[in-house]
Amino acid sequence: MKESLYGYLIKCSVAELPLEKQLFYNFVQDVEYAYEVQAETPDQYFDLLVKHNPYVHAAEHFQLPVETARNLMIEIEQEIRNAADNRMQQVYWLDYTQQVSAIEHSNKQYFFIGI
Repeated sequence: MKESLYGYLIKCSVAELPLEKQLFYNFVQDVEYAYEVQAETPDQYFDLLVKHNPYVHAAEHFQLPVETARNLMIEIEQEIRNAADNRMQQVYWLDYTQQVSAIEHSNKQYFFIGI
C-alpha cells in the first residue's frame, strides 16, 4: 500500500513542477519506458540504456548539451523525491473498518488516507 501511495505522491509532485521541467522529465521517462517495453530481459534493457542513453535523446530533443540534460534530470528527480518525501511524512491513516462493517458486512479493511 505504501508503494502505491508513494507512486501517487511522485505523480502529484511531477504535476506541480514548472511546465518545462514536466516536459523534460516526462520525455526521459517515456524513452526509458519504451526501452522497458522493447527489452525482453533486464540485460537487454541495460544494453539499450547504455547504447541509446535517454539523456542524449533529451539533449537532442531540447537542444541542450548532454551534460546539462543529465544535470537537469538529476535536479528534477531530486526535487520530485524531496516533495514526495515531505508529503509522505504528512500522510495519516484512519481505520474505518469498524464503521463500514457496521453498515456493510465484509472481510475488507477500509482506510481514509489524509494527505
